[in-house]
Amino acid sequence: MKSFKQILLILLAAMTTTYGCKKDDNDLIHTEGYIVGFDPCTINHHYRIGYVIITADLKDTLITYNLSDNTYKMPASVMCSASDTLYKIPELYFQNFRNWPFFSDTLRYKYGIKFSYSIAKENEKIYYLCTTDILFLSYPQIIIKSATVH
Repeated sequence: MKSFKQILLILLAAMTTTYGCKKDDNDLIHTEGYIVGFDPCTINHHYRIGYVIITADLKDTLITYNLSDNTYKMPASVMCSASDTLYKIPELYFQNFRNWPFFSDTLRYKYGIKFSYSIAKENEKIYYLCTTDILFLSYPQIIIKSATVH
């Protein structure tokens, strides 16, 4: 009987280790990176600006729509809340690269950001209608929870 309890306890511990630590897709991910561009559709059609972010290790390219003003404004704010603006990106950067999603190479590391995010659930994703834009960005969409200058 004692060995049966031990086996049951070991089996329970193994199951807890295997299934108890399963990562939820909604867990926060903490990383550093750079704002390297934007979704051109959002500029061309005056939507809330979507920013393209690459991680510092260059392994992920992401897009988020919750770092900008609710309405199209220039210079474009990069913020976590209305009172916490990290950067004001000049309008010139968006005009020069209106049909290309990335800033020039000289600006690639100018807008460092340390941030926490979750992968956007289907009901949280932003889909804008951009019929005249050829470029389609298919990067993973994220929701920024907190951000500071890096």
